[in-house]
Amino acid sequence: MTAHRLLPALLLLAACTSTPPATEPEALAPAPAASAPPAAATAAPSLPRAKPGSLLGKVDRSKLNAQVRQGGKPINISHRCSFRNETGYKGSTQVDIANSEVRRLATSIEVPLASGYCNFDNAGFRQTARSPAIELRHADGCTVRIWDQGPQLTISYSACAARCSSPEVFKYIWPVLIDQPSGRCD
Repeated sequence: MTAHRLLPALLLLAACTSTPPATEPEALAPAPAASAPPAAATAAPSLPRAKPGSLLGKVDRSKLNAQVRQGGKPINISHRCSFRNETGYKGSTQVDIANSEVRRLATSIEVPLASGYCNFDNAGFRQTARSPAIELRHADGCTVRIWDQGPQLTISYSACAARCSSPEVFKYIWPVLIDQPSGRCD
């Protein structure tokens, strides 16, 4: 076989091999400035380098890195509210959270379209995460996630059909949103 025929095959073979991923966290982090402390001295996470033309490349990295280092602040709320919309979807929720530790969570939602209801009470749930979002899990697979975005608190439910009058009803369950300044929920 001649060299000019062998070269494309070698290039193809070289392209198919992969290099092992870097095991050092510094390989993903942007290069530190000359006056910055060594990476081992700082335990704060940082963002990976952006690929040219990617959305991450257009972000103000200094602000985004500051937000990543800051992390989420603890959730503190003690609130009770009821809601009803024009379609007849209605419910109530009671939540008591201190320093991202759920003390009480009880939500009841009626879904007129499916002629049923769902009840979510924190009895039997185990808290599995506190940050960036609170997560509660039940042995039956039901998962509740709670997070805040500015003044709004969101409570979402997944795989919780067993907590409803019928599995069909759970298909119509939306997250409960609590507007903390006004006290309204939906």
